Amino acid sequence: MQMKIAQMGRFTIRDVAISDTDYVFHMFSNPETVRYMGLRKLDNVMEALQLVERYMRSRDARWLAVCDGPKFLGLVGFEVKGHSATLTIASNGVRQGFGREFSVPFVKWVMSYPNIWRVWAICHVDNLPVQRVLKRMGAEREGRLRRFEMFPNLSREPQDVYMYSIVRS
Repeated sequence: MQMKIAQMGRFTIRDVAISDTDYVFHMFSNPETVRYMGLRKLDNVMEALQLVERYMRSRDARWLAVCDGPKFLGLVGFEVKGHSATLTIASNGVRQGFGREFSVPFVKWVMSYPNIWRVWAICHVDNLPVQRVLKRMGAEREGRLRRFEMFPNLSREPQDVYMYSIVRS
């Protein structure tokens, strides 16, 4: 799936770029933002640059910047494998509701590809804000996966997650 720039309501969604490095560092150096993420808190801008470059090179897992005009609000990560797409949302820490407002048109765009039949996401069982966003976008909780994902900012042990999905009928 290629995306250079798209309008989804008031939001512009575009491929992440090197110029987003400072925003990525600001987001992922915030302990609250990365608390329930599968990557550790970033300590410097160089680490952010390496992350941005890695996702710019990746053919499978991609990051898209979500902007409101010139304002960077966060990232959408997704990975397409076969007939399904995995979705991850990360905000800049300022609660502006962009996740719930843009996620429905974003999922609609992803599902417009004929080979995609399933969009799914996981979230830590204690991450109530993301659970609410997933439910508002129409995802159904499919179950609890025990000791499924590492959350390095919480523990050195794998943590439980809930799996949510939206499937094409």
